[in-house]
Amino acid sequence: MRTEANEKILVKDLLLILKKYFVSIVLIFIFVLGFSFSLTQFLTKKYKSEFEINVYSKYFKNPLISEIIPGVYNIPEMRFTIDSMVKEAINDDFIDEVAKEYNFYSLDTDELTLAKNRQLLRDRFSAFSTGGQSYKITFTDSDPYVAKKIAEKTLAKVKSQFVDSRIATIEMVKQMMLSRLQAFSASQNISTKGSEKALASKSPDVLRAELVKIDANMSALSKQYNSSHPKLRELSRRKKTIELWLEEFSQSSFASEELVALTMPSEKVISEQITSKFYTKYHDFTMALDIEKRSLESYIGVTQRPYLPTSPIWPKKRLFAAVGFLLALVFSFIYVFIKEVLIPGRGELLLSEARELNTLYLGEISVKMMNSSQDKDESHMGEKIT
Repeated sequence: MRTEANEKILVKDLLLILKKYFVSIVLIFIFVLGFSFSLTQFLTKKYKSEFEINVYSKYFKNPLISEIIPGVYNIPEMRFTIDSMVKEAINDDFIDEVAKEYNFYSLDTDELTLAKNRQLLRDRFSAFSTGGQSYKITFTDSDPYVAKKIAEKTLAKVKSQFVDSRIATIEMVKQMMLSRLQAFSASQNISTKGSEKALASKSPDVLRAELVKIDANMSALSKQYNSSHPKLRELSRRKKTIELWLEEFSQSSFASEELVALTMPSEKVISEQITSKFYTKYHDFTMALDIEKRSLESYIGVTQRPYLPTSPIWPKKRLFAAVGFLLALVFSFIYVFIKEVLIPGRGELLLSEARELNTLYLGEISVKMMNSSQDKDESHMGEKIT
């Protein structure tokens, strides 16, 4: 019971203290909350515009080049590929292009200053995966219209990066196939036009004369071109072929017509088959490239287009209001603490004054007690008179 009485007295004292300083606490709250809201008007506002793309699985799978370049079939690898391509799209050249178009910084500065300004602008971009093959990219700026325009420019850059990268891959494979086909056709022409005539002569002397002629041509061309030149490589292949034939003639005392009939037609059939397959594959790649150019846009879906932001992401009024409320509580507590604890009250002042005068301080007598005692004395004296 005693503890409960003490607690009731403590709560009562707190309520009395709050009542005593109610006006001061209200003024503190009004001042701090007003200051917090006024800060939101003076601080620089930041607006964010964002977009989200979804790269479909068929972008990573192409049956025409799957035999040469394997496709991507698991989600983590797709996500890693998308992340890499997005970062490649937002490269230094793109950052400088945006800075030049919207006057964020000057490109005519020293390298260190340019790198710092470029990094500050890059930090205003944010790119992250939202699950699966979806990816979101944001940009923040003090002007909502500029934020929207740069987000649209970034979207176009990212889409072109995906499209151009895919087309470049197929073009590369196509050019490799074409170069292989040209090299095979060139070697086949050399064997049919020059070397077959030398072999048809059935004479090693003719082959050696052809070999001397090749050496002379190679010596003349090497003065103008390096060893990787196509003409020199063709002559080198032809020279090796003739040298092999001379070795066969040296090992065998004759080159019968039956041997020629058995070897040449079979090589011709094989070469024709290989050439046919090469042409078929090249034709397929050409068709695939035309199809990809027209359908790549459908491989990349835009689930959220850049929008015009209507409210700033910074400063947030609710956040500043919450911080202002907490600060008002702290300042109110400090104010009451100083008034009640640090600053001495009337009783403490009277006690210190009594100590200075070497007297005793017996406390205060309230006015009500004095009035009541006076009333009792007067009534007692009246009774005696009567």
